[in-house]
Amino acid sequence: MNRNQERARSAEGPESRSLLRHLPNAVSAARLASTPVLAWMAATGMERPFSWLLVAALASDALDGLLARAFSWTSRLGSLLDSLADAMLMLVAAYGVWVFHYYVFEDYGILIWGVLGLWALQHLLAMIRYGRPASFHTRLVRVAVAVFSLFLITLFLFGFQPSLFFIAAALSLAGVSEELLLIIVVPEWTPDLRGGILEVMRRRKSEGP
Repeated sequence: MNRNQERARSAEGPESRSLLRHLPNAVSAARLASTPVLAWMAATGMERPFSWLLVAALASDALDGLLARAFSWTSRLGSLLDSLADAMLMLVAAYGVWVFHYYVFEDYGILIWGVLGLWALQHLLAMIRYGRPASFHTRLVRVAVAVFSLFLITLFLFGFQPSLFFIAAALSLAGVSEELLLIIVVPEWTPDLRGGILEVMRRRKSEGP
């Protein structure tokens, strides 16, 4: 940290820093609040406004995580809110694809419904086991979400790209499968298990029998 950053940080004061800690949660909450608006836009056929608001919402997913990790503004509430906002956004994005780009479902419906079905099963099992959505935020899932977001942005702004779709689908299947396995082997709700199943195995090995 350079001197200018130190002076700026010291000038903020404890109250200002305390308020800034809630910024990632506010971004996640805004993304969650955008989902009913997006659903309404899709239902009323407003493709262009839907597309741009979806792009902004997808970009906010990267922003809240970046802020939380860069400034250590992480919290259990933030992890839960981020997971809930992501789940709702993916649902409304799928609805938008159904409304505005139905040909994608016609041509690749089995693969899409397979991903969505596995994803729904993962959320159902998490609610049964933990009483809340899983918030593992593994590296594999983060990569899958990033590529899937890129696919959605490309689809709505430039058109369908088959290669990007298949990469996003493969990563999504792998990420959701890993989270299903984590729900089975991790007994308590654990946020930000970034190393995924390998991290669980390392922890168990270090703890011994």
